Amino acid sequence: MRSLRALEKFLNYVAGGVILLGMMLLVTGDVIRRLAFKSSIHGTTELVEFMMVGLLYFTLANTQAIKAHINIELIVERLSPTTRLLCEVISYFLGLIVFSLITYQGVKSSVYAWKINEITFGVIKFPLFPSKVIIPIGSFILCLRFIRDIIDGLGKFRKKASP
Repeated sequence: MRSLRALEKFLNYVAGGVILLGMMLLVTGDVIRRLAFKSSIHGTTELVEFMMVGLLYFTLANTQAIKAHINIELIVERLSPTTRLLCEVISYFLGLIVFSLITYQGVKSSVYAWKINEITFGVIKFPLFPSKVIIPIGSFILCLRFIRDIIDGLGKFRKKASP
């Protein structure tokens, strides 16, 4: 599973570094151009929207890997370690179900967008397929992470159960 971790880190750095930097430069350039020349960079809003999709879905698996998602500690800290572990495994399983469905629907939506050559409405017509395909890719990698976390959690559960 080192390759999964390497992929998670790579996508996180691509999203966190390259995509976020690109968003910042594009928006900054748009603001400067609007102030200096009274016109904006056409397509900035659409491009930033597409980049946000990548920023979100490419970082989900890494966030799960480092356990940085929001957790209600007020409740969880009062549970016994065994119950806490059971709750974690159940939440990973539920996350796996939800993101499996998102992956499935994302693939269907991406294929449909490709087939009909779906584009944005605006001054510049951008194809929607590239941003739509990011959703099932990121969701699938998150599903792999959930499977890994479920296996790890069950292994810890088994260690606690054996004398």
